Amino acid sequence: MKIAVIGSGAIGVNIAYRLAAKGAEVSLVEARSPGSGTSRASFSWLSSFPQVSWSEDPGRAKLRLGVHTRFASLADELGGDWLDWCGTLTWATAAPGFREAVTLCQERGIDIRIIDKLELAELAPELKPRSGEEAFVYEPFSGWVDAPRLIERLAERFSALGGELISGRSVVSVTIHAGETKGVVLDNGRVVEADAVVNATGSWASQVSAMAGLAIPIDLVPGIMIYASGPEGLPHQVINGPQWLMRPEAEQKIAIHWRGEGLTAVHGGNANDPHSILAAIAQHVPALEACRVDDVRVGVRAIPHGGPVLGELPWLRGFYIAVSHGGIGWGPVWADLVAREILDKQNVAELDGMRPERFYLDPPALGRFADDGEQR
Repeated sequence: MKIAVIGSGAIGVNIAYRLAAKGAEVSLVEARSPGSGTSRASFSWLSSFPQVSWSEDPGRAKLRLGVHTRFASLADELGGDWLDWCGTLTWATAAPGFREAVTLCQERGIDIRIIDKLELAELAPELKPRSGEEAFVYEPFSGWVDAPRLIERLAERFSALGGELISGRSVVSVTIHAGETKGVVLDNGRVVEADAVVNATGSWASQVSAMAGLAIPIDLVPGIMIYASGPEGLPHQVINGPQWLMRPEAEQKIAIHWRGEGLTAVHGGNANDPHSILAAIAQHVPALEACRVDDVRVGVRAIPHGGPVLGELPWLRGFYIAVSHGGIGWGPVWADLVAREILDKQNVAELDGMRPERFYLDPPALGRFADDGEQR
């Protein structure tokens, strides 16, 4: 079976690799180079607390419980120099409904425990909580992914399996005949014939879907990542702070994402300049005062309305959409399920709440623009 996968971020490259590993003839089309978009500007955190306590689609909630195990098996498969199970320490103030969230996660089998300031000092003496901050959560089976390195490993293995990586080329149209997808046309005029096309283009997914005549609404939310280096005394775990996230980074650096609020299923705004962010977090991590900012990246996170989009539409066979926020964490899981649906022709029940049909079932809402009155 011939398949064209568009987009080689964390989701696309996982899907292309898994399809090739299962024997498909795969072309992976990337406008720039693998992992050059939002995947290289992601916090790339693997954690179950407080995420498992969130109210979400039942299928996604069930799948979430197996994400860490899936990453452990992928590390065995590829070699795991891109994965660090360093553990996560979470401020109580970072998780709205802290006590209830802890209870729900524990009931669902997540290994976490509440610790006090004394145990925090033993686990991470680099942290200095302020007065009134007395409770924290420790999650040992969590950590972070070196996303650029993982994507590099997946792309290498994909090519070794005979997959074709087409870098530096954009898709300009999707070829459709009698309700079936037949391939894509690239900006150099090349036609890539395919029995199925996978749209894994993240923040570009609405545009690529439009080439196939589909309207897939996706919010684009920018997020700032700061990479800094400095002296000893930086935490070795992932830290889920009151308004920020911090983790180790390759080459003895630190990576920081500013949320500006507690960790919820939605996203807040950005902070000011990177130096102001470091100064604010230095109240909790004094070593940051001596750090220098090495790099600042902004990732444009693709957040589909109503959550992830996985599947094809009944009237357009062979055009499969695979877009979600948290693409690094979900990438291996989505890849397994997409391969089952495309190659094995299975209907994965856990994805039923994530199908693109949902954008067509309800009457369209009026627009939010100047002509609203005319529409009425």
